[in-house]
Amino acid sequence: MELLQYTRSRSPELAEYIDAVAHSPLSFDGPHPLQHSSGNHIHLWKLEYLADTCDWIDVDYRVECVNHILEQWRRRLKGLPPYNDRGYRIYVYEDLAPTISVVAETEIGFPYSNGHPVFVKNIRNVLALYEDRSWKDYFASGDWRISEKRLLDVVTRNKGSISKPTADKLGVPVGKLRSLIINMGLSVEVNSVRKKFQRRPADFSNELVCSDRWHVFERVLPSRYR
Repeated sequence: MELLQYTRSRSPELAEYIDAVAHSPLSFDGPHPLQHSSGNHIHLWKLEYLADTCDWIDVDYRVECVNHILEQWRRRLKGLPPYNDRGYRIYVYEDLAPTISVVAETEIGFPYSNGHPVFVKNIRNVLALYEDRSWKDYFASGDWRISEKRLLDVVTRNKGSISKPTADKLGVPVGKLRSLIINMGLSVEVNSVRKKFQRRPADFSNELVCSDRWHVFERVLPSRYR
């Protein structure tokens, strides 16, 4: 059964999320690939959030899900300028949630300098790491069922603050609030709220929030690939 069709039969919420990620904007502004990754990386947090209560979200499903998204990206990338120039590098890497990213090929090559990356041979090697991880356990100190709407509502009521009062209201430590914002892909929305209340933008640049040693899969797409 086709992935989205199967997912809709089990979780319409997850199917909508996967489709949105597959069609998310992709841009390659700036000369450094980290600038590309900053705009093109997505933490698949909802996949892990729902995996805690949906036992059908196993390693095989995660692999199918990521392959589906990356195939949509691969097709769409053909219509962007780097396709005829140098091509691309696609990444699946370990973070609080599995993370996908694409950069245009440059002389820099592999763009990440955080910690000690461990290169793996296939996507499954990254996604298998989440089989025994729990999103709920990571946020066990508070109410882990935090939706995007609730997080943004609390940040708004606290006039854009992402410090202790906001974290306390959500029931999580300050550091985990920041991880939530990053992994949920809410950096732009949170900074929009901060701007409304005349606060300076928080730095949510392309951070890795996993351990010093992290696993990464790399796929090189040469120019004019088929």
